[in-house]
Amino acid sequence: MTAAKKLTRRETYLETGKVERVGGMVEVRFMSGSCEARRAKSCLVAPEVGDTVLCAIEPEGAFVLVVLEGSDGAPTKLVADGDVEVQARGGRVTLCASKGVDIVSGGDVAMTSAELHVRATKGSLGIDELRYFGRLVQAEVTKLALVAQQVDSVLTRLTQRAKRVFRFVEELDQTRAGTVDVRAQEMVALRGENTVISARVLAKVDGEQIHIG
Repeated sequence: MTAAKKLTRRETYLETGKVERVGGMVEVRFMSGSCEARRAKSCLVAPEVGDTVLCAIEPEGAFVLVVLEGSDGAPTKLVADGDVEVQARGGRVTLCASKGVDIVSGGDVAMTSAELHVRATKGSLGIDELRYFGRLVQAEVTKLALVAQQVDSVLTRLTQRAKRVFRFVEELDQTRAGTVDVRAQEMVALRGENTVISARVLAKVDGEQIHIG
């Protein structure tokens, strides 16, 4: 009696078989024959050719309930049609892997949480365009290196504290401000091939000693 003939039986029964073809339907070969079966909604593991599966056979058709055994070394694929939502009511969801975890999407990836923690020994981020909106940024680093073609900053207030500051400008260094106040505990040196100091109203030089020339 072939599997097609078995489908004429009124009762539902279980039978194991081998997957011979995977497409819109899954073709499964049993001991008595083969038939096409649909993957049950609860069967998240996608059957592959050569897998051993457990099927439920009923008068309306056959369903692949679970994949019992697959090929050695073949990856296990969880596949579902439509949206998939995983919930842990009153608990946590943890993804663990000894070698790595990849998240791949053809569309957008969104994360929403009260707090976000990311810890890694090394990290890299490649984004063509990045926008950040937040209230506070705090960073503690040993060394920071920045290479950019252009940096534009619009600030209400900027405060910097450092032991040593070195600035190397190849072409133009220009400062425009309402008031410029430069103070040094020891010495201020202005050196250049040509040095021009001009004032529209008053230019004052004051010191215990003034040397010119």
